[in-house]
Amino acid sequence: MRIFILFLSTMKFLQFFMFSSLLISFFKCVISHQSLKYEKLELPMGVSGPESIAFDCNGQGPYTGTSDGRIFKWQNSTHGWKEFAITSPFRIPKFCDGSINSAMEQICGRPLGLKFNEVTCELYIADAYFGLMVVGRNGGVAKQLAISAEGVPFRFTNALDIDQNTGVVYFTDTSTIFQRWAYAIAMQIGDKTGRLLKYDPRTKKVTVLLRGLSFSNGVALNKDNDFVLVTETTAAKVTRYWLRGQKSQTNDTFTQLAGCPDNIQRNTRGEFWVAQNNCGIPDLKVKLIKLNEQGKMVEELSQDVGPVSEVQEKNNSLWLGSVIYSYVGLLN
Repeated sequence: MRIFILFLSTMKFLQFFMFSSLLISFFKCVISHQSLKYEKLELPMGVSGPESIAFDCNGQGPYTGTSDGRIFKWQNSTHGWKEFAITSPFRIPKFCDGSINSAMEQICGRPLGLKFNEVTCELYIADAYFGLMVVGRNGGVAKQLAISAEGVPFRFTNALDIDQNTGVVYFTDTSTIFQRWAYAIAMQIGDKTGRLLKYDPRTKKVTVLLRGLSFSNGVALNKDNDFVLVTETTAAKVTRYWLRGQKSQTNDTFTQLAGCPDNIQRNTRGEFWVAQNNCGIPDLKVKLIKLNEQGKMVEELSQDVGPVSEVQEKNNSLWLGSVIYSYVGLLN
């Protein structure tokens, strides 16, 4: 009897120990997220709106596009940012540098989505007004690759991702009606003319994969390139388009969200960081979240970092873009 009681006592102790260990691990995780060091990599004087973030084929950067039509490269804390590229061949530095006037974007350019081809080291750019573009590893004036699909001009080229095996570029055109300067109108009326497209650099052909999307925004391939995800901002969801397998050329809802998603980025483990905002509803509190490959939320960032357009995870750090701020955020 004593042995049985001792056995029960031992089992209860072990259960308590295991449960306590799980609790400690959980709370340590939460605390670590709340106490992440937040740095601000201030852009050059007067420059703002670092929408998207990219790292080159050598892991250098980040690179980011800004509201005055330039793309900057971060060198280090000593030398800061340097101008790397521009997207508009008509850009006049005297009038464009430091501009936050959306009416000037059609002249100065507005680079949004950025992604390097890791084989060629070329930077592909989704410019809101000048379409899909590319610039070499040394920067300079970007070259225009595509400005329309099926005879319909791009009105609001937004984000992109690249299949690093084939070089095929997947990108979004947010609306076939409204340009970026009128984005608020497009959102208010519920415009559903967004498209998901692909560009094959070998054939120079653009193919429409999905149309009728609700403010199509961010783009991310899964790690095996079986499917591509596109965020639909005003529908508060992430849509999946299958590229391979039995479901090829079909689409479904990857996940429904509490907020309005902006960009989506995959990390090296195949998970997806989603930057979501409050859809213009002040009382709606949303957080940056991470999804697994099945569309289930596995993490949310409890730290308040303000409006964020993109989250990029690299070397155990989170790099944060924003269409509002004059800096790139860094959590590590």
